[in-house]
Amino acid sequence: MKRFFLLLAIFACAVSVQAIQRPPLAVGFTYNYATEYKQHGLGVKLQAPLGRHLRIEPEIIYFNENHDVTTLHLNVNVHYLLPMSSRLNIYPFAGVGYSHWGYVGPNANRWGVNLGGGIDYDLGRRWGFMGELRVNAVSRETQIIPTLGVKYQF
Repeated sequence: MKRFFLLLAIFACAVSVQAIQRPPLAVGFTYNYATEYKQHGLGVKLQAPLGRHLRIEPEIIYFNENHDVTTLHLNVNVHYLLPMSSRLNIYPFAGVGYSHWGYVGPNANRWGVNLGGGIDYDLGRRWGFMGELRVNAVSRETQIIPTLGVKYQF
């Protein structure tokens, strides 16, 4: 009888481990707006799970020329997912970034940090919508970058 309960407990643990779902791997396409130089940007990001509530997100954002400045941001952020429903997640995030600033004169390369939060809403099995608001601190400049985008989940 003890063996029966032991097997039942092992089976229950195996079923509960299967029920724990990791966030899917996703590729996203974003529209970004940098408030400091009033630049519009387009981005591509990859969202990869690190666990049930964590994911890592490398991204590239190119901001158009405005006030004789173009900017390329390379960021890596870590999200902590807080599920609100089966389709909706909210998340705070933090990360580091490398920016290449192209001026009319000499170019500048700068390291910085990202802090912010966002939402994910699954539109179906494969497609989703995302929105973020981040504070991007690079050297002596700080700007707010709102982001809207869509993602495709694998």
